[in-house]
Amino acid sequence: MKKIQFTIKGNPEDIYGNPVSYVRVVGRALWLPGAKRYHAWKSYVRRCFYKGYPEFVMCDGKKILLDDQPLTTAVSSRARMDIKIFWMNGQHADPDNIFKGVADALFKNDKFLDGGFESRNSMDGKGKVEVTISFDA
Repeated sequence: MKKIQFTIKGNPEDIYGNPVSYVRVVGRALWLPGAKRYHAWKSYVRRCFYKGYPEFVMCDGKKILLDDQPLTTAVSSRARMDIKIFWMNGQHADPDNIFKGVADALFKNDKFLDGGFESRNSMDGKGKVEVTISFDA
């Protein structure tokens, strides 16, 4: 079993802020401020991932593909993602939407991704997400 662990500190706008929750984006909504913020969050999640796991960075000829999801799941091999969310304050999004956003950022196909989440207020007032992903190989 392969295990990946990394931490997402804050968000792209505030290193101590809360994580950004999933936003359903279709059609013209792609250009709305909430959708842009969500896409920036997904890129930020991938950058945090690549810091610890540079071997997952993809290259297409001369172009480095940092904005593509580096992981995938298949029916033949299972993956599980567990996250611990630490909120910077008492106002925050639904934890399941944070899970979905992290999964969207990292997985090309999360259809066979299992997982769970827990959340609590941060003792130091700094928002972060601790991510653990396990693969059956």
